[in-house]
Amino acid sequence: MRKIFFALTLIILTLAACKKTEELSGPDRLFRPVLKEALASDGNWIAVSWEPIKDAASYTIQLSKDSFRTIISSATVDSTYHLFENLKWEQLYQVQVKANAKDSSKNSKFSDLGSIKTPKFPTILNTPSISDVTDNAVKVSWTTSGAAVTSIKILKTSDSSVIKQVDLTATDVTNQYKIVSGLTGSTGYTIFLYSGTSVRGWADFTTKAPYAGTVIDLRGITGRPTVLLDTLPLIPSGSTVLLDRSQTYNISSAVNLSKSVIITSGADLTASTQAAIYFTSNFNFNAGAVIDSIEFNDVYMKSDNYGSRYIFNTTNSATVGKMKFMNSKMEIFRGIVRLQSGTATVNNFIVNNCIIDSISGYGIITVDNTTVKADNISITNSTIYKAEKVISSTKQTAGSTSVLVSNCTFNETITGTNTYIDYGGTNVTNGITVSSCIFGVGKSGSTTIRDIKTGSSTTVNASNNYRTSDYVSAGAANDLPNIQIYPKPSTQLWQDPINGNFKIIDNSFAGRANSGDPRWRQ
Repeated sequence: MRKIFFALTLIILTLAACKKTEELSGPDRLFRPVLKEALASDGNWIAVSWEPIKDAASYTIQLSKDSFRTIISSATVDSTYHLFENLKWEQLYQVQVKANAKDSSKNSKFSDLGSIKTPKFPTILNTPSISDVTDNAVKVSWTTSGAAVTSIKILKTSDSSVIKQVDLTATDVTNQYKIVSGLTGSTGYTIFLYSGTSVRGWADFTTKAPYAGTVIDLRGITGRPTVLLDTLPLIPSGSTVLLDRSQTYNISSAVNLSKSVIITSGADLTASTQAAIYFTSNFNFNAGAVIDSIEFNDVYMKSDNYGSRYIFNTTNSATVGKMKFMNSKMEIFRGIVRLQSGTATVNNFIVNNCIIDSISGYGIITVDNTTVKADNISITNSTIYKAEKVISSTKQTAGSTSVLVSNCTFNETITGTNTYIDYGGTNVTNGITVSSCIFGVGKSGSTTIRDIKTGSSTTVNASNNYRTSDYVSAGAANDLPNIQIYPKPSTQLWQDPINGNFKIIDNSFAGRANSGDPRWRQ
């Protein structure tokens, strides 16, 4: 049995050896090529080189951008180098190569030589930022380098249709920018910048959303300071009036408003200043008017004197849903809004993100008759200085529903025996809230300043408020609850308060990051 076992084993090994020999004697493939130098790309091309393979008659090299699900380019070459040209900029590509034998059955399999991304186009064009784009225009800018630029082409990105083609003047080339207008809001575009026929760069951008509703565009109308005064009676209710930032508009006679309107500085890529409205008269309401909203936004308003000028001095009966002053600057008025007589009611009086300077005895809003009313008053994220009053409603027998003053900076505000929020003995139904405000020195060094006067049933909510050491209170009974005392004068808290710079400079101030007008915080 032992002899039989060894004999069988020998037969099996012999057969196995014969099978292996037969397999090795089959057709040999060429070895796969290996990379000689790293893939190179310094433009819209890729250079590839690999080690030579013995007995290779040629090589097949292929390019893909989706891991060879599709082949972009394929070439058969008899050298160990190839250059793929005219590729896309800033695109990731993959490369593979195989060695070809005279007998194609012995070709090697493909060897993966790796991936490489072509560089970003060497553009001199600047990609437009949000401040370079409006609803209907773009500021195209570039860096001077090489050949002088000659033209701009703007395409609609969605279908590559040419929307604008502009030849550049010598002044444009010197300025290194060109404003291109006549575009459509909320639309994607692509800019191409040219030197002759050579593309010097391209960039995508999207225009801002267009203004809603009816737009009355006064931009471009220059040298007519009465154009706003002339236009307001003619427009439909709900219109947005766009002012030219380079112009001053005169309100030289009373304007009786009877319709909803937004008055704002129109977008202008060449000017950042606010359009100016100069008052030698004031706005009023049309008798019997019912107005949803009146808004001033991103404008600069100024009058010729403190003695008699207001933005609104109302004497007629009307109902206004919202009166808004947003993102604006106002200075040199007797008062911003005086509800003087009639039966006018303003449901919501709103001031937000404003700077208000040099206001006389009628303050930001004065409710000056028992027949008029401001129901909800809100002053937020604003700076008020050199003002004799802020909110005065001592004659409003019905009281307001709410008062909110939040995230505001006050300095040289309140004079004599005046009060920041003065309702006399009248109650505010849902209370008064004052939060995260800073109160500096009184106007003209006043030493009898009061924070709040109101009816005994009014709830006063106050938190995170500060006053400087040179704010002199008329007494604790008139102070905001929980007011915190900053132990230094206003001149040591703010950079230049006399001239309206309230940047907080004291790193030890506890409220430097969360109190006062946010624009001045650390």
